Amino acid sequence: MRSEVRGGWTVVAVSGELDADTVPVLSDLLEESSSDRVVVDLSGVPFMDTTGLSLMLDWHRRLEGVGGEFRMACLQASVHKLFRLTELTEVMHIHDSVDSATVGR
Repeated sequence: MRSEVRGGWTVVAVSGELDADTVPVLSDLLEESSSDRVVVDLSGVPFMDTTGLSLMLDWHRRLEGVGGEFRMACLQASVHKLFRLTELTEVMHIHDSVDSATVGR
């Protein structure tokens, strides 16, 4: 996992499975970010379990609660299916690319 600032957004790139073993690492990285505008690039994530889903929803609520924004980009089909099945595609900001996710406020 790595992060960079792009156009006022903190972009966190994640690779590998996002599950109970790896969610704490991503959580710590997000905590270290002082940005209220975050994009999580999930292009390298072939699998996410409910702990990953929970973390994404928690950060979405957290940042929206303080007037910030939380967006996700480049979801692989299996991960996107998880968001569809839980009907979170209606709630979360999901983008096809990091570039489209980092446009606007």
